[in-house]
Amino acid sequence: MTETDPIPGAGAGGDTSVGVGLVGAGAIGAFHGESLAWRVLGARLAGVADPAPGAAEGLAARLGCARATTDPAELLADPSVQAVVIAAPARFHADLVVAAGAGTAMFCEKPVTALRPKPTASQATSA
Repeated sequence: MTETDPIPGAGAGGDTSVGVGLVGAGAIGAFHGESLAWRVLGARLAGVADPAPGAAEGLAARLGCARATTDPAELLADPSVQAVVIAAPARFHADLVVAAGAGTAMFCEKPVTALRPKPTASQATSA
């Protein structure tokens, strides 16, 4: 891949940006969303998911992102999402890492989980 080659799976029309989904529209999610939308070269905020009614829609609208949902699984299944930032509350991290699946590029806020058994499943998924 060269600088002019599209990234595999990137948007149509030779778009070389990486579509990043954001799970969690709270304070930390908003910080990461702003970074993806405005500061990270080569990244494109592809969608925002948060189960709280109106949270994803509000953040997505503020950041100029057309996709918002209350269902993280819907966002993770979107083919325009090539990577994911997990910024939901810590108690959901492990399940979201597993839901994102092996081979998915992801950034997960710490901790992955407060429970001992869960990181094993998360680590197995990302291996």
